[in-house]
Amino acid sequence: MNFKIFIFRVTVLMVVFFLFDFLLSLFLVKGLDKYYGFGSTPEIMINGSSMAQTGFNRKDMEDLTHTNVSKYTYEGVSIVERKAMIEHFFNKYPKGVKTVIYELSPVMFSTIKEAENVYTLFYPYMDDKNIDSYIRDNAEPREYYVHKLIRTKRFESRLVVSIVNAYVGNYENFKTNQIDSSSVAHLLDEKGTKEVAMDESMIAIFESTMELVRAHSSNVILVMMPIYKAKLETFKKEGYDNMCDYFINYSSKYDKVRFLDLNKERIIQEPGYFSDPLHFNLYGQKYISDTVSWYL
Repeated sequence: MNFKIFIFRVTVLMVVFFLFDFLLSLFLVKGLDKYYGFGSTPEIMINGSSMAQTGFNRKDMEDLTHTNVSKYTYEGVSIVERKAMIEHFFNKYPKGVKTVIYELSPVMFSTIKEAENVYTLFYPYMDDKNIDSYIRDNAEPREYYVHKLIRTKRFESRLVVSIVNAYVGNYENFKTNQIDSSSVAHLLDEKGTKEVAMDESMIAIFESTMELVRAHSSNVILVMMPIYKAKLETFKKEGYDNMCDYFINYSSKYDKVRFLDLNKERIIQEPGYFSDPLHFNLYGQKYISDTVSWYL
């Protein structure tokens, strides 16, 4: 085969490949934007990990508040990743966001990672400078540049599922399983054994995140997500109370910050609202969505 013809064919194949890769990635990003509510400028943004992911129904809250809601949540993210998410969000929407609902939990100020390689979930948005910087700090150079070059590699299976759900209009938590007494019996032996970490470096990240939110003139509702009673009681009461006192004192300093402790609600005693001690089924999701919407 003539060398020039070979080079021409290879060039054409590469152009076709990268064009298809680019167009498909646009379709996937659009679906992900749709899933997170990055369409019309949202007036309410929800940020958190899997507790917020299973705890809030975006469509229900939009119906209740008559406003656009963005539910920007990832499974396994710490407050480090969540700061990057909020920076990304305000890069997209510097104005118009009235309220940020920010998930709290007794383990949020711990330095122990809940999941490994969480940064891979952010690949679809690596064109954003803050997300790109975060990924560059966490990924191996070869991995980083492969994803930078081949855009469709940025979408792992969990994200593809979310994209499909967005395009078919499925935003529900369809979990109906409930806690039974046998599945949580072991928690009774762990009562009062778990520390509630208050690492200063993590507190600094939280306060820096709140400064960013307030700089965009947004109200903040700090929501301590409900935990099933037997699980909540595994945390040392003094440590949990100290954490709540911190949020009470913090919120009292700012007119636009409110602290809401849902562990004072009856939901924590209702196994029918939980799919496991930390996450919610569709009944728990409705309860939380309705309760928090009342404060908006």
